[in-house]
Amino acid sequence: MRKLWCIAVAMVLLSGWTFCPQGRAADWEMVGARAGISDNRNDKNFYQYEAFAIWNMPWSWNLGAGWSLTPYLEANAGLIRASRTSAFIGSAGPGIYFTGFKETTRIFMGINPTYISKHQFGRDDLGGAIQFTSHIGIDFHVTRQWAIGYRLQHMSNAGLYSPNPGVNIHMLEVGYRF
Repeated sequence: MRKLWCIAVAMVLLSGWTFCPQGRAADWEMVGARAGISDNRNDKNFYQYEAFAIWNMPWSWNLGAGWSLTPYLEANAGLIRASRTSAFIGSAGPGIYFTGFKETTRIFMGINPTYISKHQFGRDDLGGAIQFTSHIGIDFHVTRQWAIGYRLQHMSNAGLYSPNPGVNIHMLEVGYRF
């Protein structure tokens, strides 16, 4: 278990040098951790724990009334668990966030290609190792450096495999902002 967490954190941190243009620290938006539980869609509850990193893209648009739109890239690595089976889960992909209320609130959404090291969790078969995770959420900047948030995500294999039951997970997150 400890090795899995070390690998996950290293992947997230090292991937920042790939996504972050010229490796500039100013491009980092946030790093943090998420944890969550699935809804009643599957036979058993799924639990997911992950570290994440978010990098701002170099564009931003002012939408008026104190709101802006910014694209981002994120990478996640962690653990998914159900029916006494644990698997590595990792993903990376694009998203957008809308920032408002004097930059204290952010609504975000995106989609990430996802890899899971096991796809059979008791009677729940997710079909295969390649999945896609779409998400929508909100976070609040409680201080200049710290944010807390909620994220609803749906992971499925998009019909690449049969079966394709999908998993919906409600995640809580805490992040350190740069």
